[in-house]
Amino acid sequence: MWILIGQSELDKLSNSLILKLLKPDFQHIIDENNGILYKIARSYTRQEVDFKDLYQEILVQLWQSYPRFEGKSKVSTWMYRVALNTAMTFVKKKGRNATAPLENNFQIADRPFERQEAQKEEQDQLNALYAAINQLKKDERAIILLHLEGKQYDEIAEIIGITTSNVGVKLLRTKDKLKKILSTRNDLKRNE
Repeated sequence: MWILIGQSELDKLSNSLILKLLKPDFQHIIDENNGILYKIARSYTRQEVDFKDLYQEILVQLWQSYPRFEGKSKVSTWMYRVALNTAMTFVKKKGRNATAPLENNFQIADRPFERQEAQKEEQDQLNALYAAINQLKKDERAIILLHLEGKQYDEIAEIIGITTSNVGVKLLRTKDKLKKILSTRNDLKRNE
């Protein structure tokens, strides 16, 4: 006996089956790239609640666009682009207050007890770096985060949507700006 179903029911059934098949692969991709998603969400938010909202929104946007990912670029390139675009849209909606730095956001891996003092200093330096990154413009933040992740100029260009030579220029200017921010911070710290 045949059961006739309409095209919309067939589409729903087909989409449901596709999503069930995609879920394990998607979860694996998220697990492999969770660090950058975390860093992007932290770098574009001020408060813990905003971080959680942005991180969740990034995951939703990735999930919604995953079935349309054609593999013309690296998976990580696609993820960076979706995450950065989502973060920039989030900041526009929230306004400038969403982008001020959180205190002690970034954690370094635990180390043996005898290295606690060095670990504290590393943690302070890491927090200072990300506080400085939070003071950059949105596009500068995106470029420096990708650079810190070890991405090559051509991949950064593809993710951001600018030319490779423009990446070099913007990265150089952004590094100079970060040095000034960190230098000012160190000068203020010494004068305390």
